[in-house]
Amino acid sequence: MNLKAKLSLIILLSLFIPNSLLLSYTPICIAATSTGVLFAYKETEGRTWGAWVMDDINGDGWREIGICGAIYTKALDVNPAHGGPKEIWNQWGLHHEVLWGCDSGIDANGDGITEQLIFEAVWNNHYLLNGENGVALDSPDEENRRYGFYWPIIDCGFGLDHDVNSNGVNDYVITGIDYTPRAIVQCIESINASVIWEYELLQVSNGIRSININSTQHILIISGFLQVLTHNGIEIWNRSGVGWGLDVIPDGAGFGSDAIITNTGAGVTLINASDNTIIWSNILDMHSLHYVGDINNDGFGDFGGLYTTGDKVGVCSGMDGTLIRNHTAQNLLNYMHGVIYCGDVNADGYDDYGIFGDFYPHEVFSGNNGSQLISISGTHFHGAEEMYIVPDINGNGTPDIMLFDGGIAAVEGSFQGNANLNFEEEGFKIDGFSVTIITLVAVVSTIIISNKIVKTKKKD
Repeated sequence: MNLKAKLSLIILLSLFIPNSLLLSYTPICIAATSTGVLFAYKETEGRTWGAWVMDDINGDGWREIGICGAIYTKALDVNPAHGGPKEIWNQWGLHHEVLWGCDSGIDANGDGITEQLIFEAVWNNHYLLNGENGVALDSPDEENRRYGFYWPIIDCGFGLDHDVNSNGVNDYVITGIDYTPRAIVQCIESINASVIWEYELLQVSNGIRSININSTQHILIISGFLQVLTHNGIEIWNRSGVGWGLDVIPDGAGFGSDAIITNTGAGVTLINASDNTIIWSNILDMHSLHYVGDINNDGFGDFGGLYTTGDKVGVCSGMDGTLIRNHTAQNLLNYMHGVIYCGDVNADGYDDYGIFGDFYPHEVFSGNNGSQLISISGTHFHGAEEMYIVPDINGNGTPDIMLFDGGIAAVEGSFQGNANLNFEEEGFKIDGFSVTIITLVAVVSTIIISNKIVKTKKKD
């Protein structure tokens, strides 16, 4: 039976079977890659705080997606050939909200899959989970969690590109407040969670981020001070200021990658990360700053930000902070959240950028001339808290674009046109048809089993 016939049979049955006998499935949407949408997913078991791209766990050429939230973290297979999105593993029942998670980039157990670094709120613990199956590396028992701190808002830690204590495996760093209390950064041995080094801070950090200086990974600490440490915990410089907040973009602007673009409270400043000198300052009424790539091909990475009115974003030159172009919200009642780098979508040699906020469509624009390249919309997708470029999910050689608003979705990074995201309350959205997927045990279960009518049903 072909797909159209199968869909017609399901729709026909739904017309004659009372609604009280229908069973609706979880609100997951899968769209063909020809539409630009790689996957769209909403978690039904609890709140989702974050999402990231993992390794290819099952060897199918598609990278898996990690998500975390209300006492869980999961790995999702999003390959539509497998009926995805569906769970590969689920670490459920952690002690409290999983505040933040990421791919550590560290393969601590030698299985070829990098592990997941997960931070709990309130209980002040963290886990290094086996990327292949979600089990804590220290023990199959989730009680064997690693010591942690009172965590900052975001960016609690990350994997290092260095084997700090020379035992054959790279290590990671975390930050927070210990029980003393002290604000500290620690380097942790990835194999056994022992502390390799510790650095005490003068102020509580808002988070730590990786930054490259002279092609070597360093640790950027964000608080009332900006501080930079080597992977061995040695400070190379610090700078006090007002309003550093989270508007700090390591590797963002300036020639090469050794620069930090930040909002100082009185404007925007570009700092040379190598020697802590200010390259330029410009009075710009912007916040929520993000890197947007080198959109004008002048050799300097550029940046974008949100004006305080909330209904306009600006894209500015990384060379001197001057305005390149503005974009105004389509509906001035809706709040814009930011502008972000999206790669070279149309392969014209210019980096392109996307704009996101409490509205749809979200759009990706040409860095060269500001024309629209991608329009991302959907009846049940009204806004995005975050929009960011991610590693190539489907293995076609180009990075992709992920959106997050409690539900997550990804758009093919080389797609141009209209991408339609549909998070249906019931059933799926497939090639323009809204299909209610039903199970009527007494009447149609035999038909469904014998003819395999529904192949896109969510698999538990």
